[in-house]
Amino acid sequence: MPVAPLAAVEFRGWTNAIVLRNPLVELAVAPSVGRIVQLSFKGGENLLRFDSSLQGVVPGSADEQTWLNVGGDWLWPVAQSTWPSFADTDWPPPKALAEAEWTGTAWKDADGAQSCLLTREYGDPLHIRVNRLIKLDREAARVSIRQRIERLNASEIPVTLWNITQIAGAEKVILPVDKGSMFEQGLQPLIFGMPGEEQLTRCNGAAVYDATSGEFKLCSDSKRGWIAALKGDVLIIEQARGDTANGTYPDGGCTVEMYSNAGLGYTEIETLSVEVPLKPGESLQNMLVVDMVPAGTNRTACALAQQVCDALGEKNDTPAIEDSPVMPVAGNE
Repeated sequence: MPVAPLAAVEFRGWTNAIVLRNPLVELAVAPSVGRIVQLSFKGGENLLRFDSSLQGVVPGSADEQTWLNVGGDWLWPVAQSTWPSFADTDWPPPKALAEAEWTGTAWKDADGAQSCLLTREYGDPLHIRVNRLIKLDREAARVSIRQRIERLNASEIPVTLWNITQIAGAEKVILPVDKGSMFEQGLQPLIFGMPGEEQLTRCNGAAVYDATSGEFKLCSDSKRGWIAALKGDVLIIEQARGDTANGTYPDGGCTVEMYSNAGLGYTEIETLSVEVPLKPGESLQNMLVVDMVPAGTNRTACALAQQVCDALGEKNDTPAIEDSPVMPVAGNE
């Protein structure tokens, strides 16, 4: 239960920002753009990409703009593949998803941990309310985000909890790869085809992508539901938990996705929930857990994959495709 409110502060030009702190980590939220805009160890580099030219920005009306690539961590409540059902294209984001201010409140919990609640309502044609309850662990380098979508009025547009974390200068992305996958080699290229084996290595039940060159978007259908990125000497590990609704995952069954563009200098790691057509009063929710883990000095692909599995408590018998290099396969252009 909340026991003490936390006041809004000025942060990078936003006067209504919320900063959460524990002995290890600092996390900053900008309700004006509905995002976590900083996540760092105390005194350390921001692990999230942040466009300083957009600091302090307050979105205008939907008619004025639809997309501000501020960076950070945010949630879209509708899968990109569904956008053409109520818009002209799948990019840029349609007016129904245009940037808008969220309501933000923050407090200290009874256990001493600090929390922030972000809320936004989307009108026609979505008719939903989205909540993100962000809690910074009292002591550990861990952030838990309870994500919830509630349908307010009738709409045929299905929703999903699609979380995107944008990271500047990521070196590697680690995705889970399972036996029994519906995708060849356990991964699916969504655009740009499949990377060559010089960029993609499989070991310890995971595929490790070298993000230092090229532009690719890949997904995994692993029900383990995690994805990780290496930035500097830190592994950022994200896992979506508690998704118990009935439905299918977007993009042909993708539970996690990555988009990397070395030319633009950033990588996105993404988690998804099932996609469901909620009725009024129904809701969809999950828990996203983000851990920040020192990567150590042994940074081979297999060592990183094993470190992620160890951090998540996965046993060596986790079902996975046999360890081997990932060979290039034909993909969507």
